[in-house]
Amino acid sequence: MKRTIMTIVTASIMAACSTDGTEVDGGYIDEDGHFFPKTEVWTLTIEPEYVIGGSDWGVYTGIWPQMEAVDNNGETIERFFLSEIQGFKFEEGYRYQLSVEATTIDPRIMDCGKYTFKLRDVLSKTYVGIRTEGLREVTMDVRVVMMTRPDQTSSECFHYLSGQATDGSETFDMCLNEIYGAEADSYNAYEWLMGLSGHVTRMRLTITPSERPVFGSHRYRIRLKEVISRQELEGDSVVIAPTDEAYRQKYEEMVYGISH
Repeated sequence: MKRTIMTIVTASIMAACSTDGTEVDGGYIDEDGHFFPKTEVWTLTIEPEYVIGGSDWGVYTGIWPQMEAVDNNGETIERFFLSEIQGFKFEEGYRYQLSVEATTIDPRIMDCGKYTFKLRDVLSKTYVGIRTEGLREVTMDVRVVMMTRPDQTSSECFHYLSGQATDGSETFDMCLNEIYGAEADSYNAYEWLMGLSGHVTRMRLTITPSERPVFGSHRYRIRLKEVISRQELEGDSVVIAPTDEAYRQKYEEMVYGISH
């Protein structure tokens, strides 16, 4: 099967090269402007627990859960958004070995990645579980917060989640999609961002420490266990940063996972 796929792709590129055109990164553009991609077959090991990452392109703009592909030494070689490999559905707790087709994208297209990915075969799927050591459970009221600069004439702002433990023991700030398993409409994030009425959502969460960074320098995973209730907010959840430096540090933590 691998030989057939590679032969078809090679024949397409050779046909394009037989006319005047240009070789580009990842393929060939013929004299009529048609792009001929290259396809590679990758063998990947996917780790059993999600990570969090960001992107500025396509449907993956923002911060989202991702799958982590590692080499034989356990070092990260690639990260994929959960729906990025066509035909593959990630289930936490399983370590996968996959055969994947990686096809180049026309480099003239702006705001996109370099490849599209399609599952060829699940070579193995082994249940290994997820880490429970150090896990703690907490019930929090979670809402979307907008932070602005101290200069009220500036329109610059960003959004994040703020969770307040119902027993008053802690406040825990998170990026918008840092709670694994919580869909955006669980706390009406998109409605709020559109300027409509927001909500505070009571959630039962688990927070588990991680030996390796999950998001930026964050070494923990936050998972949704249960949505208990949701109540409409009275007024806006707006925080004005006391200084530009405080704004910068909070932005870096909530958007890039950089702790100060």
